[in-house]
Amino acid sequence: MSRAHPIAAAMATLMLAASACGPRAGRSTQPEMQTADTARADLVLLDDFYDFGKIRSGEVVSISFRFKNGGSAPLIIKDVLPDCGCTSAKLPKRMFEPQEQGTIEVEFNSKGWHGSQYKQVTLRTNAPIREKSVTIRADVV
Repeated sequence: MSRAHPIAAAMATLMLAASACGPRAGRSTQPEMQTADTARADLVLLDDFYDFGKIRSGEVVSISFRFKNGGSAPLIIKDVLPDCGCTSAKLPKRMFEPQEQGTIEVEFNSKGWHGSQYKQVTLRTNAPIREKSVTIRADVV
């Protein structure tokens, strides 16, 4: 009784498995066209930096930054993240239709701070670039 060589048997098994996984009758081997909606939101910062110049220690200053949804799908601002407890941000609403503009008010309380200060507020959104930041600067004297 003759036995098949183990390598030949393994190769035959692999060839059968490969042919079983090949294209089925009536099915194209071309990649399917994507039908998913390609509309995306896009946070466009119209203003992203403001320098208050010299301010006195303890002074509270604020500025409104403008932005728009430059995309073709609704923009959702998921989080507003100031980088410091001395900085706060007010956002009147969280959803913006395509091409709609909005503002975010950033407030800096300089109490306890001295010298050149840079503070950021990050907006986390549903856009492909998930996070963008606005920055303020003040020279606290």
